[in-house]
Amino acid sequence: MTVADFEAALAGLLAGVRPSLERVVAVGVAGIAESGAPFRSGQPVGPIIAWHDGRGEETVASLEQRFGPALPCWTGRRLRTVSSLAKLGWLIDHGLPAPDRWLGVPELVLFLLTGTEATEHSLAARTGAYHVTDHRFLPEVIAHVVTGNDAAGELFPPVRAAGSAMGFVAEKPADRYGLPAGIPVTVAGHDHLAAAAGLGARPDDLLNSVGTAETLLRRLDAAPDVERALELDLAVTVWPGGDTWGVLASATRSGLVIDALSARLGLAPDRLDALTDGRSEPPTDPAGRMVALAQGVEIPEGPAAAMWTATLRALARRTAAAAERVAGLTGPHSRLVVFGGGSRSAAWLRAKEAELRMPVVSFPVPDASARGAALASGVATGWWPDPTSGPPPIGA
Repeated sequence: MTVADFEAALAGLLAGVRPSLERVVAVGVAGIAESGAPFRSGQPVGPIIAWHDGRGEETVASLEQRFGPALPCWTGRRLRTVSSLAKLGWLIDHGLPAPDRWLGVPELVLFLLTGTEATEHSLAARTGAYHVTDHRFLPEVIAHVVTGNDAAGELFPPVRAAGSAMGFVAEKPADRYGLPAGIPVTVAGHDHLAAAAGLGARPDDLLNSVGTAETLLRRLDAAPDVERALELDLAVTVWPGGDTWGVLASATRSGLVIDALSARLGLAPDRLDALTDGRSEPPTDPAGRMVALAQGVEIPEGPAAAMWTATLRALARRTAAAAERVAGLTGPHSRLVVFGGGSRSAAWLRAKEAELRMPVVSFPVPDASARGAALASGVATGWWPDPTSGPPPIGA
């Protein structure tokens, strides 16, 4: 996507709620982190590449060869093509002039509304070039990708705490988008972590985001042992605000598995959920045919309700295994808080509770990340001192 097309999409989104915009007193922006746009002299010079795009393998290999095992210990995660740095490396390898700034999509919204360039801790931690325990960008890592850049340490914008007023809606954007001029804008952080605030999560909660991909998240008051986290196949991040940390575990891309079963049976997930109370037993015939869905998940063929139950149990086992890895670093969890599309399945929640053997809850927050961003905007306008002090969601 070009930056111009993104700006048009932003304008279209705001136009859809335009009658209410005059009542807005602050803006918070959460996002999926790694996607962004390269800039030079204040102008975009390349496209926005989707976070899941696999391009950039050569950049990842080059960084691994140059920095070895030290790099993941600095950044809190093994470098992958989803990182901003891998995307930027691919663009440069394919003719992009070396940029002097990279703005992730949430930071791009801030820039379009205010003209200010800033980011926050949890998004900086997704770039592939940020030291998660020292809270600083790594100029030597950036310079390896953006060769010849004398200001490599300034490629990414300054890091500020989520909830701080990072900029104010300028006159021209106010006219274009319909927002009141002069209201504060803050970048609220990575969507999973913004959602934690939106859900009113407690520090000892294990959060379970269930969409196309399934992720587990736990907040930590002190910096964890990064090497141990990597051994457990976990990622370490910085919590919005910058004073605590988070650890993330990938379970599986559950949405792909669900979609495969739904397509095979010709039934939507909510219809499948209505067919079972979550206690239907899967087929047990050892000679029965196995059905391969996706992500290495195989279930016995049988009635739709039984296949749905078998699928949910298989996914819940993977969630339980990921939760065990997190507990190996953080200690036990008090409960599992599920959010995202998968939280609407009562049968799936029961399957998780059976496998994880801990309380499983789903709060009625349809857009937890957006609610977390709204809470951060409340901090920016002075309504409460931090996102956790804002009004809790019903049921939390």
